[in-house]
Amino acid sequence: MDNYKFIEATAKGVVKGVWEKSSEAIAKKGRKALDELKVDLGIAFTGYLEKSYRKYSTIKTLLYKDEPRKLRDFFVVPNLQKLNKNKISVVSAEDSISVRDFSQNNFTIAQGTGGIGKSMLMKHLFLSELETCDFIPVFFELKDINKQDDDYNLIDAIFEGMNILDKSTSKTAIEYALEEGLFMILLDGLDEIDDDKFKVFTEKLNDFCDKYPCNNVIMSSRPIDDFIPFEKFTVLNTMKMNKNQAISLIDKLDYQDDSKQKFITALDDGLFKKHEEFASNPLLLTMMFLTYDEFAEIPETPHLFYERAFETLFIKHDRTKEGYTRKIESGLRSDLFKKVFATFCCMTYYNNILSFSESDLINTLSKVKTEVANDGIDFDIEKYIRDLTNAVCMLYKEGYTYSFTHRSFQEYFTAVYLKEQTDDIMEKRGLAIIKKNINKATGDRTLQMIYSMAKNKFEKNILLPLLNEIESNFIDGDLYNFYFKKIVGGISFDDSKNLTLWHTESYTLENSLLQFYLKNEPLAENDDSKKASATIRQRLSDGHTYYFNKDEGHLLNWHFVGDDEVLYNLIRDTWIGQRILALSTARETLTKKYATTTEDDGFFTL
Repeated sequence: MDNYKFIEATAKGVVKGVWEKSSEAIAKKGRKALDELKVDLGIAFTGYLEKSYRKYSTIKTLLYKDEPRKLRDFFVVPNLQKLNKNKISVVSAEDSISVRDFSQNNFTIAQGTGGIGKSMLMKHLFLSELETCDFIPVFFELKDINKQDDDYNLIDAIFEGMNILDKSTSKTAIEYALEEGLFMILLDGLDEIDDDKFKVFTEKLNDFCDKYPCNNVIMSSRPIDDFIPFEKFTVLNTMKMNKNQAISLIDKLDYQDDSKQKFITALDDGLFKKHEEFASNPLLLTMMFLTYDEFAEIPETPHLFYERAFETLFIKHDRTKEGYTRKIESGLRSDLFKKVFATFCCMTYYNNILSFSESDLINTLSKVKTEVANDGIDFDIEKYIRDLTNAVCMLYKEGYTYSFTHRSFQEYFTAVYLKEQTDDIMEKRGLAIIKKNINKATGDRTLQMIYSMAKNKFEKNILLPLLNEIESNFIDGDLYNFYFKKIVGGISFDDSKNLTLWHTESYTLENSLLQFYLKNEPLAENDDSKKASATIRQRLSDGHTYYFNKDEGHLLNWHFVGDDEVLYNLIRDTWIGQRILALSTARETLTKKYATTTEDDGFFTL
């Protein structure tokens, strides 16, 4: 059987299998109505599954940029982790096809950091469902929600977006299949929905799950502040690779055996442990492998790692053609090429754009060309696009759409762009980026990499202006209490009896700054802090139950803390209090450190 016939037979088998497994419910329909529904859905989904199999069963990567490779030939299925009543459960990679069984819930969110393999996992689940025939799998990229007006219908958005709802398929047939729970709906990239679209989408998705509770809905997302709006969903953590999984991934790569073996030996001998932050992430591990093969070493810090990875891709020889070196068609040397790309990344990062039509890409690069002309840089746009996709692999083309190979490149080069600006432009554009999408700016690596590359410039041009703005409405009193009330929604104890905190609300500048401090200014818990935490726990256990609920993770609301002066002062001595105290004194400290002068400069737009 040739490949096309195999795909066609697989697609037809899925639709037929799902109908047969739903025979009891289907039998309730009249024969004529049933036959019409089967024809409608059979025609629509056989065609859809055929196209989708071709699309999702193969993929291009940094290593395989010239032609698609079968996803399952090199994809290592990640382990998944669930926290349930302070107990952690892990499903191994061998069992992760049954994500829905593991979660014991029809609605699941698979969250994980960038490059961990969430989208590949979703495609893997799609392909697995074609084999099991339990549901008709439907794959939808949530970034397409950004194109919708607020009054959109979610069913229309998903099914029309995949060209399933057309003249040959009635909406009645789709709705009946939804009512009977015939679908596994895979929604990829929750975190790619714009802030101004997020609330409406949440409401529509919750209504959808209420109306059609028998379908399986699985979403992927980078970590966000909380998933409280998705109360029906079980949240699973997509875990980082362990050493054996990392070695398995490298071993599967179609690459020179001697290069692979040297790297595998190095991973096993200590390289994995030394660089676990990179080596446990599939995308970064592949970049790490290419960098190691080129330079025989791995940089220690994230921004140096990305810098070296870009250099590797810029000068990398085509391993499949002995002696052939990729040419940079635009003729730009490395530093100028990076300057153009950094400007492009900052523009698109600000506007939260990861994918482009060809005309959009040309239009954006035209604006970039105007921007960099001030630095005496000129380039041919079409040649530069070919360089981005063919030579340095920063973008890839699928059909008529161009996308970032991975958004971590966009984050790194945005940081590079801001770092290289004058103080006034860095401040204006840096603050514009943060305020445009506070959750995104806090959750990814951009701010952390700027801080690592240029700490003084970051403190002077971004951190201090943010503190000035936050404290502009502070009139008098205790700055510690000012920040405490703005940030702390409550206190809790984790399973190890360590004091933790949760926030009053998401997406505020104060919480963004606190998150930054937690990541970049680590404060070890000393003996006094531990003693204060233990005293708080004992005090709560001794009967102050009006704000202490053991069944809900020992939550303590700060409003009640204000009624207990002893408890309030004890919290000040914990790591939480000390971190808030550091934040409350940061403005005064930085004001003394830097003389701030800024000039007005508008942010560029697309």
